Amino acid sequence: MFKVLFVSSFLAFFLVCVSVRSAPIPGHLRNTFRSIQAREVFTGGNATYFLQNGVAGACGTVHSDSDFIAAMDQTRYGDSGDVSPLCGKYVKITNILNQKTVTVQVADDCPTCNNENSIDLSQGAFTQIATIDEGEVPITWEYVDSDGSSSTDNSSSGDDTDNGSDDGSNSDSGSGSNDDWSSD
Repeated sequence: MFKVLFVSSFLAFFLVCVSVRSAPIPGHLRNTFRSIQAREVFTGGNATYFLQNGVAGACGTVHSDSDFIAAMDQTRYGDSGDVSPLCGKYVKITNILNQKTVTVQVADDCPTCNNENSIDLSQGAFTQIATIDEGEVPITWEYVDSDGSSSTDNSSSGDDTDNGSDDGSNSDSGSGSNDDWSSD
């Protein structure tokens, strides 16, 4: 009887969490919620690197070449003349050849990326997973929170409502976290 009550209570809790997506999930419940949702890992892309050269990216901010930033393929980013909903989101990238990872913040678009799962990295970020001589490496990637933990939001648009502070583990221009825990 206890098992039936526990399972039905857990199922009811899960359905409420899934159906009430317009309300942010309280911090103390996020890990529980994350563990019951599948995360999406994108495959089939390559990482390359670029130099910022003192020019603002499509998201509107100038970054140093040592900042851990990324340019998303234009198919995902959208119109490069507009600031994308992806701007400020975090992505964890894994080099599939050596399993090294880096977490970066989206700051630009990449009109020359191979496909929608390819990402252009700042030189500083790229050297965390590969050498400059390699120039291009196969990757997998996923959206994550600013602290590098897995995010359940894999959308390319939406209203950013959780504006928690960055813990400083990433080179951030001060734009803060734009984790998206709810959508319209």
